[in-house]
Amino acid sequence: MTVTTENQTVIHVHKWQGIASSIIGVASIMITLLLVGITMSGSEPPKPVITALSVLSSGMLCANLIGIVLGVLGAKDRSSRKLYPLLGLALNIAILTTFVALALVGLAMKAP
Repeated sequence: MTVTTENQTVIHVHKWQGIASSIIGVASIMITLLLVGITMSGSEPPKPVITALSVLSSGMLCANLIGIVLGVLGAKDRSSRKLYPLLGLALNIAILTTFVALALVGLAMKAP
């Protein structure tokens, strides 16, 4: 009796790059909703809170760029599943595009 490896199915697993990209994307959406909620509340927060939120926003944008890179690396890996990398790419690109659009709208509103 011989055991052959012909017609063996290859089991693709989720790699850490795609999972990390998805986690970064979901965390970015939650932080974005927090920032939008604070902005829409109508009251002006104290100066230290404004500073903390601007640092949080900048850090989130850097994390989104890292999430995009991890998503691309996970999507290029042939031996892994593509669900989490593509989900992470979609979420991170959507958040990044949203922040750029909101920044442009904010600059257009301040312009005389």
